[in-house]
Amino acid sequence: MEKKIVYVDMDNVLVDFQSGIDAMKDVITSEYDGRIDEVPHLFAHMKPLPGAIDAYRALCEKYDC
Repeated sequence: MEKKIVYVDMDNVLVDFQSGIDAMKDVITSEYDGRIDEVPHLFAHMKPLPGAIDAYRALCEKYDC
């Protein structure tokens, strides 16, 4: 039986978006003012929300995520 597909948003669902912004240097955040989500590798700096990793793993057991 084929697993159903589930799409999961990342920012403020799996990771704390603000934590990525806080980790960036002021020069980068001012360069990308108004379009912060375009900063290269921004998601790599974000911290996972409490329980998010375990919840995602549980979803992956039943769904194609």
